[in-house]
Amino acid sequence: MQLPLYATKEWWENRDKAIKEECNGCGSDLDLSGKLVPNTLYGLDISKKCCCPHDHGYIHGVTWLDKIFTDVMFLYNMTAVVLNAGMNSKWYSKDKLLVIPRLLRATKYFIAVVEAGDRSFKDGKETVSNEKIITFKGEFR
Repeated sequence: MQLPLYATKEWWENRDKAIKEECNGCGSDLDLSGKLVPNTLYGLDISKKCCCPHDHGYIHGVTWLDKIFTDVMFLYNMTAVVLNAGMNSKWYSKDKLLVIPRLLRATKYFIAVVEAGDRSFKDGKETVSNEKIITFKGEFR
């Protein structure tokens, strides 16, 4: 069984356009992290399935709870991608053996966006609302 990915409805409806126009992969273009943060978790590409929906959420989010929602969605998607790769492998394969190290790195990516993502989330916005609502409506696919 494959774990589905989670993203906003707007992401699923505009995925190809968003990947071309909004996504820069993992890391931010506002600092060196865009050059230093790999798009992979020990060889497993997470750029389009995890980092791009996260970028989309940062661009379109309007409340601080949208940021938190986007960060948690990012962690869930990284976890799903890692576990899916591991579940579909033989016990001795690289994808099976790297599940735990990849999950640990995913946790580091999550902590980084929670701790240091405010600047990227605010980029291009006049204000970010403190209203206690999540404006995003998402779905699994």
